[in-house]
Amino acid sequence: MTNMPMLRQSASAPAQSIARWARNCAAWGLLGLMLAVEANAADIVIRKGGARVGGEAVATKAGITVKPQAGDEVSIPLADVQSVEWDSMPATFKIALSDLAAGRYDKAIESLSKLKSDGKLPNDNVKKEVGYALARAKGLLAQTNAAKVDDAVKELKAIQASDPDFYQYFPSVILLGDLLVNKGSFDEAAKVFESFDAVTDPSLKLQGRSYVGRVLLAQGKVPEAIKAFDEVIAASGTDEALAPRKLDAMVGKARAAVQKNQYAEALPLLDEVMANLTEASTGVGAETKLLQGNSLQALNKPMEAVLSYLYVDLNYPNESAARAEALYHLTNLWRVVQHPDRGLEARARLEADYPGSPWAKKLAGN
Repeated sequence: MTNMPMLRQSASAPAQSIARWARNCAAWGLLGLMLAVEANAADIVIRKGGARVGGEAVATKAGITVKPQAGDEVSIPLADVQSVEWDSMPATFKIALSDLAAGRYDKAIESLSKLKSDGKLPNDNVKKEVGYALARAKGLLAQTNAAKVDDAVKELKAIQASDPDFYQYFPSVILLGDLLVNKGSFDEAAKVFESFDAVTDPSLKLQGRSYVGRVLLAQGKVPEAIKAFDEVIAASGTDEALAPRKLDAMVGKARAAVQKNQYAEALPLLDEVMANLTEASTGVGAETKLLQGNSLQALNKPMEAVLSYLYVDLNYPNESAARAEALYHLTNLWRVVQHPDRGLEARARLEADYPGSPWAKKLAGN
């Protein structure tokens, strides 16, 4: 009986050894799995609609070519690229992109500036992505803060000059052109958008033409602008790939109608755009509902206008310029429809979220 404990201890020794061996195997197996995953790590291109393509990606201003680990190369035109997750992309960069997407521009600028200045980025693609993301963050911030426009224009021009053959190039050109229009540099903005004429991609070419129309509108050249929009609508035809460009031009044409005080004529165009809009087209959706609200307000339909502006506020929180304007209109219209408390709430959010915007300044009487 006295030997029993010793027997139990002896019997447990192999079990403990086996347990240790199993733990070691599990650890080494996990390490092996991690190494295998790292070895097979790839760039991932997210297409419009959510489809993901993995492999070695090569980006140009026209789009992205992906070489999968097995199979043929996949060419993705710029119009079909939603975003790219580059191999070895730092976690801090992903967080900065989340801040950028959520409209936390100051926070994104701080993080991206630090990443850029540290100079410890893993590869050239990530370096370019950081540079363009920083320029975009500054540009979007400048859309609601006129004091930031010159710095944003400088940043956008710098990244375009240093890395012109990258898939973020043309989106950054559009943002640059918008800022130039906002500051009244119409001739320079027109030249920026006319550069799209040289591209071979039909979607990009038509997008540039629509933006030329917007510059003409900003200059008060309404007939010339409408002609540009009509050209885009006609060229788009029924081609599904060009459907976004057709919607762009229809919004532009509706804006021209609003500018001519033809509000009733604008509404059917705006309704058609919303009926054919994809979830990815948040900028177009926000502008469409904003113009709808402006038209309904001008037609003395305050409740319907409130619903349109409220749609912008609730559904497009990251479209800062459109949301700031929508909140401005809501501050007054809520009072008109007998909800002054909600008008005060809209005012508080405008002043808190966009203190530097022209709409906040207009509300303050500046």
